[in-house]
Amino acid sequence: NEVMYKTHTHTWYLSLVFATLFAISSLSGQVSLQNRTILDVPERAQLLTSHAGEVVGYWIEDELSLGPTITKYKNEQVLKVLSTTSNRTQQFVVVTIEHPVQFSSRTMAISVMSSEGKEIFSREIDVSWDHAFPSFSPIDGGNRIVITDPQSQEVRLLNEDGTLSEFHSLFSNDERDHEKVIAIEHHSPSHVYLAGMKSAALDQTDNVALFSWNLNDSPFEIKELPLTVLRNISLSTSGYAAISGTVASGQEYNQQHRLILLSLEDFTSFSYTILPKKMIWADETLFAADSRRLIVLKPNSDRPLAEIQFPSRLIPLGLFTAGSSVHLLYAGDSRYSEGKNELGSIGIMTIDQQTLDHSEISVSRDYHKVVNILPIEDGKFFLQLDGELLEYSAD
Repeated sequence: NEVMYKTHTHTWYLSLVFATLFAISSLSGQVSLQNRTILDVPERAQLLTSHAGEVVGYWIEDELSLGPTITKYKNEQVLKVLSTTSNRTQQFVVVTIEHPVQFSSRTMAISVMSSEGKEIFSREIDVSWDHAFPSFSPIDGGNRIVITDPQSQEVRLLNEDGTLSEFHSLFSNDERDHEKVIAIEHHSPSHVYLAGMKSAALDQTDNVALFSWNLNDSPFEIKELPLTVLRNISLSTSGYAAISGTVASGQEYNQQHRLILLSLEDFTSFSYTILPKKMIWADETLFAADSRRLIVLKPNSDRPLAEIQFPSRLIPLGLFTAGSSVHLLYAGDSRYSEGKNELGSIGIMTIDQQTLDHSEISVSRDYHKVVNILPIEDGKFFLQLDGELLEYSAD
């Protein structure tokens, strides 16, 4: 690693300014702001937090701060930092990529770090200059990372000792295409579900398949799905999968939105005309939001339990549970500034899981470079707005 980047080790202090505010409640009293903390971090820094909400570091494209260690990257950039749990201990998966050189393959490094910034192991893989970056999904409690390559529809495992498993191809054809998607959802520390696309053709109606993968074996197909393009999947704890995407409607390149709720036991299914940008299961009920509405669905029902129409188009940023409610973090507006996206009119919509009544609070009317939901536990959650950390309680 020393040839890849220089590491400077010193004690890192966050400059914290605490301002404990009186609870600002929504009309229903479900969400209230408890603390606002101003942080001394670089512009566009993404905060890294412990499960308890303590800030342990941050990352930007050319710098990573974890515990007492700041790592500055000269010949590569940080693509993503993911939090995971191994043997009940929090770790961070750091993915970096070499700066591009025309028509040359690039080295991607996957490093697993402790919350104190110590490297546990690192593995490099080569990415061809004309190939899309693979995606990484750490398996909580499983000490392994699933690597998915949508372009080739291949998956493999990075084990806790740094070794890589063989590639598993989801489909028999070796047709590579940038338009393909793989979606993954964890079921247990040793079992995941995958959805993949057979081809990038926009006229194929049974083009998506669902796979079960015991990580000690090979993935196997369990159900072909009437979708043309895949978007995402989400699993309930009682054996239902929500699979979103689009389906060819007969006219050339015309795609209809589609959400399928599928029983993983008998493979019965119901379909709905919505393409959620975000979805989450809560008490065996699915909450799904696109830019115009949020719908609440129960398996084995052909009609939504509830449908909340937004007065204007929103940008759903995240759905999460806290307290006895489901919460939608959203932006009402966006703009480009210096070539990068900024989000404005940030709000939180709260839906009571029992009554399905909803309320809203305004978080900020300004534009922000960074808007992130951070750890959620015991009826509270944290929200990062640029260099501020907001702590909310949820009844």
